Amino acid sequence: MSEFGTATPHATTRRRSLKLRTVAALTSVALFASACGFGGSDEAKGSGLQPGDYTIAAAEDVSDSVIVNGHIAPIRAMNITTSVQSEVEKIAVQPGDRVQKDQFLASMNTEQLDRQLAAQERQQANAQAEAAQALEQAQSQLNAHDQSVADGSNQTIRQAQAQVNQAQAAYDAALAAQGGRSATRVADVFSQMAGNLSSHLPGNSSNGTSSGGGQGPKAPAAPAAPAAPGGAPAAPGAAPAPGGAAAGMSPDEIAQIAGAEGGGAPMSVDEAYAALQDAKAALAAAQSQAQQERQQLQGQVDSARRQAESAGISESDGTLEYQLQEATLYSPLAGVVTSVDVEEGDIPQGKLLSLADDSSLLIKSEVREADVPNIKQGNRVEFTSTATGDKKFKGRVKRIAPAADQSSAAPAGMPGGMSAGGGGSDSESGSVTFPVEIEVTGDTKGLLLGGTVRAEIITQESADALNVPLDAVYGEEGDKKVLVMATDGDDASSGVVEERKVETGASNDVDIAITGGELKAGDIVINWPDEYSEQIGEKVSISDPRFDPEQVREAKEGKTTEENKNDKQGDKKDSKKDDNAEAADGGEDK
Repeated sequence: MSEFGTATPHATTRRRSLKLRTVAALTSVALFASACGFGGSDEAKGSGLQPGDYTIAAAEDVSDSVIVNGHIAPIRAMNITTSVQSEVEKIAVQPGDRVQKDQFLASMNTEQLDRQLAAQERQQANAQAEAAQALEQAQSQLNAHDQSVADGSNQTIRQAQAQVNQAQAAYDAALAAQGGRSATRVADVFSQMAGNLSSHLPGNSSNGTSSGGGQGPKAPAAPAAPAAPGGAPAAPGAAPAPGGAAAGMSPDEIAQIAGAEGGGAPMSVDEAYAALQDAKAALAAAQSQAQQERQQLQGQVDSARRQAESAGISESDGTLEYQLQEATLYSPLAGVVTSVDVEEGDIPQGKLLSLADDSSLLIKSEVREADVPNIKQGNRVEFTSTATGDKKFKGRVKRIAPAADQSSAAPAGMPGGMSAGGGGSDSESGSVTFPVEIEVTGDTKGLLLGGTVRAEIITQESADALNVPLDAVYGEEGDKKVLVMATDGDDASSGVVEERKVETGASNDVDIAITGGELKAGDIVINWPDEYSEQIGEKVSISDPRFDPEQVREAKEGKTTEENKNDKQGDKKDSKKDDNAEAADGGEDK
């Protein structure tokens, strides 16, 4: 299967190492040979350390990782749509074209929209004219009403005021009539008294005239009745005040108003007063009615003004203008055209085209549920793509989804990995995946949107630590040890088996980092301690014809041969490929 195959999109690295399988096979062959009489354990031990039995401890980076497959995606993608339901008039871009922000993309036919907007503008103008005319009429009615009240031409108030004036005159006449009768009686008494007195004076004739022909003294005039306090009408029965409505009237006029003539009984002062109060109440009611009429007219003016201000402004008006703006499409971002979904002359039912902002790139992938606890945001990532071959790119984990991918999650109400039919297996439970996003950092040259990648998420690493095989370390946590072949010099190919205490760091399926303890760079580590644990203190030798003491000196100086690095990297890749195959087959963890 190709390295970029799709059969295993989320394999992990928790499997048996290739070396362990090889040794197991060799051990089986050795046991078979021993049983057949072709050798024994003593001879095997005496044969020395063979290739794969030892490792020269050297400073290298040790890391553990999760291998995933994925595809390249833009940091942002956008579908371009429009609300205009008309034909596409022009398409200015093609898939793959690079565009800048606000660059012209496409346009729609707007002939129908233009006609609709023109008709709407005419309707708006007519509505504004009608509203302005209604406002003018309402304001004119209000002004006329105010003028009629101000100059006294208001018919209702004018009639009520006339009634008040007439009632006031009747009241004054009644007072005058009552006062006139009293004055006449007083005058008659004074006149009689004067006549009696003059008849007894010397020189007067018996008929009441003076001997000198002169007229006798006149009777004193009857005193006028005082006015009511504050200028109010006098109380009933009082004489009219000077200057009242009856002032200057002749006795005949007063009698006519008071009802003394015409066959009717004269109006009493009480009746005239009550009529005057009724007339004044009617005048107040007329004035109140006029005020209410003004308020109604003012309300009509305000309503007409609001209608004039809002005339022609409607929701449909704004919709047409918005659609005209939507008829010309511009790019909202700088990026690349990923698809064009319509042709000129089409009436779009959805998106017209799609854009992608590729200023930053993402890798979208999925990881198994068992790997989620090991992956952290910010983990370093190395990856290759199908289009660029062996070229390595860098990235970092941007996001791990907290919810499983719906296509891999168990049905609602069912345990994870349990099928609806009731069956379940380890492979089914391992199929639950969680989306992960990896941000591409550094160089992106050659990466294609939508292209496939194979990425290694570094979950832990120890830089510049001593690198030894994972199987070479044994013991409990806090008491880890290794076996070494201690030599007398760098050129020696034999030495004594010794036990060294070590502290460990990051590890993977093949290697483990030694971060402290008694192990030193250049020490020859025995890869299979179980086979040599009984030889501690005994002398062993290296039988590998490829052993080169120069590698020991380079390791002590902090150098690592390129061949050694390539061998280790090859072991890791082979192990991870085998892991992927086992994951696809539902293999068990170590």
